[in-house]
Amino acid sequence: MIRTVTLIAALAFVAGQAAAAEKRWDGADDLPVNPLACDATPGTVAAQPYDGGKATNAPDKAGKPITLVDVPKLIGIGYFNATSKGMQIAAKELGNVTVTTDGPTEAKIDEQIKFIDNYVTKGIDGVLFAANDPVAIAPVLKKALGKGIHVVGYDANSSPDAREWFVNQAEFNGIGKALVDQMAKEIGEDKSFGIVTSTFTTPNQARWIAEMWAYAAKCHPKLKWLETVEAQEEPAAQLLVHRVMPVAHCCLRHLREHRLRVAQQKKLHLAPAIEFILE
Repeated sequence: MIRTVTLIAALAFVAGQAAAAEKRWDGADDLPVNPLACDATPGTVAAQPYDGGKATNAPDKAGKPITLVDVPKLIGIGYFNATSKGMQIAAKELGNVTVTTDGPTEAKIDEQIKFIDNYVTKGIDGVLFAANDPVAIAPVLKKALGKGIHVVGYDANSSPDAREWFVNQAEFNGIGKALVDQMAKEIGEDKSFGIVTSTFTTPNQARWIAEMWAYAAKCHPKLKWLETVEAQEEPAAQLLVHRVMPVAHCCLRHLREHRLRVAQQKKLHLAPAIEFILE
């Protein structure tokens, strides 16, 4: 089956390059960035004031049984299987804690909200979550806080006032540096690349992409970002995009070069749109 994909080509090269340098890559958030040094100079981590919410009239559970629910972005993938296993180990060590991992089988925020809301209605002592969307998940988390239920995020944050604490696996700018440095080492400083993310609303990956953008501009300015593609949290979709993206951009590049040569030979005006075909 032949699909024709039409892309808009920028004709003003210099203006386009300047705009690209200023515009963040697709998938990046608009929060402040703090790119690390280009060499191995370590970054500094400053203490931050508490920015979370507060559980209303939460009961004192010291020494008493504590029941928690863990609702990740989705269940059934390796990463969240690992976080769930870690929670079970910690609960066993604490002795008085029971934690259940439950959630949607697809990374859909509406389904994640339903799971959290059902557990809040049933009655639990705490909610652990990794947000599919930091804003959309906030109301149900605030509902939990309002009922005296403790709320802690990990992996992917919510709006700060919708949880008490957020446990991050690493600093965002550190992840950005590591990803870009490794990529430049593998493909070269003057090569092109694309990014496959889950969704543009996934908060942790949006932070990583923003920090990657800032660090690349600072330390690897010759790298050329092509596009960011959403593949949800589906391994099969991610694999397909990984395979198709290079082919698509290769076809696009060669067709653009051919079209420019023809236009120059015939002294034709180049139309603002070009097409390439994927079979």
